[in-house]
Amino acid sequence: MNEIFKAVFNRLVDQLDIDVFDHVPQNYNSFPYVRIDPLATSNSDTELELGFDSTVQIIVFSDYKGSKEVADENYNIYQALHRYAMPDTASFCITTIQQEFSTVVLESDGITRQSIQRFRILFEDLPV
Repeated sequence: MNEIFKAVFNRLVDQLDIDVFDHVPQNYNSFPYVRIDPLATSNSDTELELGFDSTVQIIVFSDYKGSKEVADENYNIYQALHRYAMPDTASFCITTIQQEFSTVVLESDGITRQSIQRFRILFEDLPV
């Protein structure tokens, strides 16, 4: 499953003009930036094929006073991933990637905003 995560990560690094992390360095404060959370994966087999159903959560952090900056980055992520024909990895064929939801929240510090998006990824083993 790490190949799928790396494919999403690399696509965002390639398409976005802001930093993308899977682990944000301590005391990092160069806003805006993106954090990608680990995949949540379950089996989605059919009688003929092994398949997987995953979700990945992508969060934009911003200290901009309004919601425009996170909304713009939210759109850029949507454009980069939603229904993108992701190339096969070494082991998996990615059938589809689709946004399931998106929301913007203000953190308790009253300054930092987060745009939270969740994408669903369907993929299957490539034949050996």
